[in-house]
Amino acid sequence: MPTLLARVHDGVTRAGFLLGGVTLCGIVLCFWLEVIARYFFNSPTLWSGAMVAYLLCLSISLAAPELARTHGHIAITVLPERLSPATRALYDRLLALITGGVCAVAGWICLQESLRQFQYHTTTAMGLDIPKVWVSSFIAYALINAALYFLRHAFTRAAPEAPPSDDSAAASATTDARKGP
Repeated sequence: MPTLLARVHDGVTRAGFLLGGVTLCGIVLCFWLEVIARYFFNSPTLWSGAMVAYLLCLSISLAAPELARTHGHIAITVLPERLSPATRALYDRLLALITGGVCAVAGWICLQESLRQFQYHTTTAMGLDIPKVWVSSFIAYALINAALYFLRHAFTRAAPEAPPSDDSAAASATTDARKGP
């Protein structure tokens, strides 16, 4: 049973993931507005390209922690599949620990840069001039939040995997219990 802090962390991450989906809708809307303005009114927008770039960054930054939470990231499993269950568990923990450390260091660097951008009022150079901290802080959020999930995976004991029965063999081919809902 997850603690209250873990449940709050998961809830914030799920909400961010949903907000990341909303930003994808914003990207589509910006493209529609650009096409309509350019081809129907012969007056292209100056801001839509920049807005799409910013929204794409937000979308990725808001989705990445959910992928870390649900083990939804891309993984090359040639080696882990050949390991014994005990060795695989150790391998998974060690990999999560290293990945969490790397994400934490990168997140710390991004956080420091975001604070510097805030302090010096640095703005973007694209068609839509906004404070850079509005974008870079989401990158720091993504890295730090993902680091927390990797470290949670490294320090929590996974439930033992039961061998699939005949009834669940077909279902297990399409779903992975570790990936969540």
